[in-house]
Amino acid sequence: MDDQGTPITVADPFARYLMAQYLKRREEELAQLNSSLADADFESIVLTAHKLFGSGAAYGLDEISRLGGELESAAGSRHAAEVAALLAELERYLQHVKLA
Repeated sequence: MDDQGTPITVADPFARYLMAQYLKRREEELAQLNSSLADADFESIVLTAHKLFGSGAAYGLDEISRLGGELESAAGSRHAAEVAALLAELERYLQHVKLA
């Protein structure tokens, strides 16, 4: 899904598989990120957010890269409320991404 809510079209079956696996891993990471926030483990959040920042655009998911960058910054500053808001935004985005 792009920023306007349009489904992402991936024609190649192997590319669809890779994209599906990427999204599944992001959903698993989201649970870890929320757990890290509950434990005030900002260092873990920074590391994972940095990976999000670096990987999203490679899959055509610029929104994941944007959120990863903002999350990395917020966690680095230990702004728990901002981290929580960004995690909620990431969750909403992941729930709405559809492969067409």
